[in-house]
Amino acid sequence: MMKMSSVNANPTFNYSQPGEYNFSHDSVFLAHRVSEIIKEENTRIKNVLDLCSGCGVVGLDLLFYLNQNNTVMPAHIDFLEVQDLYRTHFIKNVETLKTHISKIPDYRFLNINYNELSLLPDFHNKYDLIICNPPYFRKGFGKLSPNEFKNRCRFFIDSDYPNLIKSIEYSLHSAGKAFVLLKSLQEHGINIEKEFHSVSPELKLKNLGLIRDTSLYCITKH
Repeated sequence: MMKMSSVNANPTFNYSQPGEYNFSHDSVFLAHRVSEIIKEENTRIKNVLDLCSGCGVVGLDLLFYLNQNNTVMPAHIDFLEVQDLYRTHFIKNVETLKTHISKIPDYRFLNINYNELSLLPDFHNKYDLIICNPPYFRKGFGKLSPNEFKNRCRFFIDSDYPNLIKSIEYSLHSAGKAFVLLKSLQEHGINIEKEFHSVSPELKLKNLGLIRDTSLYCITKH
């Protein structure tokens, strides 16, 4: 099983991000791996969703790598993030990306919770590609920080894992793919793959290997 190194051999640029919580290399490696898959499969993508986007690292890095690989850009990309504190950093990062690539797709920063997607008809079956580096932990398993913002980055607080899967099922195009990083929670007695299938029998889950110590999954519709 593939395991990606923790050394970033493909740096992009320095991101603006909140001082309280910095993204990990997992996000960078996720973007790079997905760009490789798109190039290998010669996939044509129209609409992309960066789910749990934070300051936009995964989606913006993906655009950087697609441009670097001379791969066709998507027409539109949405960045969905429940914490509006990230918006200022996201705007700065978009402006920085514009200095590195000639043209970026239409984009939006959506300050909504992913469990609201199923209430919005415009998002139904919309995205050819979903990329997601969600919180890894659940409340009750692990020590919370005094910093609420940091907790919301690391733990499922604003919603939960089942709703994350349901939001992907709702918004993913019938021929689309979602790439999601999920932490094994076996030490807490949780089987994330079994739970996935109980939440959404309509989706297919494939483990693509490890990015550092986190599993990269590809999700498709049957």
